[in-house]
Amino acid sequence: MAVEECTISELLCEADLLCYEYSIRTVLRLRNASDMSFVDEKDLNKIGMSRPEQKRLQAAYCRRFSKSSIMGKLRRKILGKGSLKKKEQHLSSYEEQHVIDLENITLSKRLGKGEFGSVYQAAWNNSNSIEQIQVAVKCILPEKLFSNPLNFLQEVAVLHKMRHECVVRLYGVVLDTKAVMLVSELAPCGSLLECLQKPSLRCTFFVDTLCKFSIQIAQGMKYLSDERLIHRDLAARNVLVFSVERVKISDFGLSRSLGMGEDYYRSEFSETVKLPIAWCAPESINFLKFTSASDVWSYGVTLFEIFSFGQMPWAGLTGAQILAAIDYPNLKRLECPDACPIEFYNLMMQCWAHKPEERPSFTDIVVQLPEIMPQCLVTVASCHDGIIDHLQYSKNESIIVLDKCPPTYPDGYYWRGYMRNGRTGLFRPEETVAKLAIELPNNKCDKYLSSISFLAHSKIFSREKVQDKNSCTLLISEPQGDVHHTCHVGVDGAVFGLLQVNVYPVKLSPSGDFEYMHPELDSIIKIVLVMSVT
Repeated sequence: MAVEECTISELLCEADLLCYEYSIRTVLRLRNASDMSFVDEKDLNKIGMSRPEQKRLQAAYCRRFSKSSIMGKLRRKILGKGSLKKKEQHLSSYEEQHVIDLENITLSKRLGKGEFGSVYQAAWNNSNSIEQIQVAVKCILPEKLFSNPLNFLQEVAVLHKMRHECVVRLYGVVLDTKAVMLVSELAPCGSLLECLQKPSLRCTFFVDTLCKFSIQIAQGMKYLSDERLIHRDLAARNVLVFSVERVKISDFGLSRSLGMGEDYYRSEFSETVKLPIAWCAPESINFLKFTSASDVWSYGVTLFEIFSFGQMPWAGLTGAQILAAIDYPNLKRLECPDACPIEFYNLMMQCWAHKPEERPSFTDIVVQLPEIMPQCLVTVASCHDGIIDHLQYSKNESIIVLDKCPPTYPDGYYWRGYMRNGRTGLFRPEETVAKLAIELPNNKCDKYLSSISFLAHSKIFSREKVQDKNSCTLLISEPQGDVHHTCHVGVDGAVFGLLQVNVYPVKLSPSGDFEYMHPELDSIIKIVLVMSVT
């Protein structure tokens, strides 16, 4: 039921109280007739309105505005039942926590428009802050709240309590007669989907950065899951970018708090509301069943968006076709994106298990992700062979390892990697070393050392001098197993650390298998092997 439009002048004229219009506008600072719902007897006494006049005003207001209006329901939800004094105390306490005065919000440019309203950038004059705070304001039209008006403030109260570095903070709500406004943190970079789809940002969002974003999203979802909240619309469009190092989960307009012992709830979508089918688990589409496990499924689809740089999942398929693909008997899944590390795709496949109980929890995902972070390598040789599926690189370029056993080379002779120029392809691991940002004391290192790489492939590369000694970075193998990495021995006999070994010049063949040219070198290799074994 829509609220009848009415001005303050019309309402006062109907009640024969036009003489109070100036006081109502300047003292009580009301803009619309419907704002009278927030006025009590104390306010009217303040402007000198007698008791009979107040009754006439109340009668005119009741004729104009239905008690079942959305704002009336919200008002009663705040006040509840009890004495006027108790109601005022309740309202005051609530406003301190959730309600923001409309006069403290100054809207500026519109950032976007969605199904439930528009989103604006705004300035908030917070009483607790000297300077204005830049915020995002989502304006929700009152008629959009008719489906669940009584739970709206409860939802805001729950979201207002959320405090996590990976979750967008909701500052409060503005209860205006024309629209309800949700005031939250402003993301200066927009949504993750928008950033991923911009070709100019490909070099900014390198694959290792995308992996870090994946961890942050999982951490935020674990927090929501621990708080017994379900997102129901997790996707790259609902992840906001605050910097090149930080993303946060947003848009909890559809989330609901779970009661103790309740493991799922039914969706309240109407037939006219569209489910985000491409992100939904089979049980969500078939039975409108949403759980933390269905959020895990959506997380897997979000990872697909991230590593495909914003591609639409199941592009070109209708909702019915998507359901037929992912459900029995087909059980099809999205293919691995070109820039996705194979271990991350394996995690995505776990998230897409058909049975909800077989999917990992967000707690499991948060534990697993650091263990599958892809390795970053640096090239120590050039490759310009012109082969289409090979990476073309010069010395000192970074490569992110995507797959150490690609289908075309399961023996690991070639690995598959990703470079900052956006290219993916095959490369020879023996032409790379692991990159660790550690400097040698006094910058005495003049070689790239990679003993573990040598032991893995039984091949070596010729020693080459580093041109700029002042910027030389020690590139060594990462510590293997649960050991203290106190020293390092290179394939050429170079030693750094606490190990005291007499090293003699070693003659190495330019190609072919390694040959021991000195007895002392055998002991050095054995030491390295011991360090590499857990």
